[in-house]
Amino acid sequence: MKKILFSVFFLMVALTTSAQDDNGIYFKAGIGTSSVVGSDTDAASATISYKVGVAYDWEVANNFYIIPEVDYVAKGFKSSNVIGNINMTYIQIPIFAAYKYGITDDIKIGAQVGPYFSYGIFGSDIDVFNGVDFNIFDSDLGYKRFDAGVIAGISAEFYGFTVGFEYSRGFVKLDPNYSQFNQALGVTFGYKF
Repeated sequence: MKKILFSVFFLMVALTTSAQDDNGIYFKAGIGTSSVVGSDTDAASATISYKVGVAYDWEVANNFYIIPEVDYVAKGFKSSNVIGNINMTYIQIPIFAAYKYGITDDIKIGAQVGPYFSYGIFGSDIDVFNGVDFNIFDSDLGYKRFDAGVIAGISAEFYGFTVGFEYSRGFVKLDPNYSQFNQALGVTFGYKF
């Protein structure tokens, strides 16, 4: 995972040095809801999620972009099977393919989609009703730390600011014994340098 993070960082630095006028780094933050989907989610409901990160707009053709991003993301859900919420914090790397349409020189709308890869760095301690306590990322009883899936969104850019909506859906089972996958929906805000 460290190699992936360093590779994305150096890619962003390298692209910045050869940037065109429309390329650039921007900071991004978002808030929304997260939950789990799958056949074993009857007891689950949504909870608040958030993200903070940095991204790079790289125009590879007219109006087409590749946007690598590195985010600190909080996901989770409520479950009637445990006391409290299940909280999971990840370092997440989405890589978007995007199309942006310029309404004016300073205003654009766009759509993006791509894969994401994430690694769990923190998790809540779980108090199960049967008296068993463990951390959500416990190597024996907990969820997998690695997650991957797809993320998509729409956005508007105006005078350096961005606002958008994103949806992500994991394809890796959180627990190999249950059909539960991460999902999140939220609004994002950013500023491009």
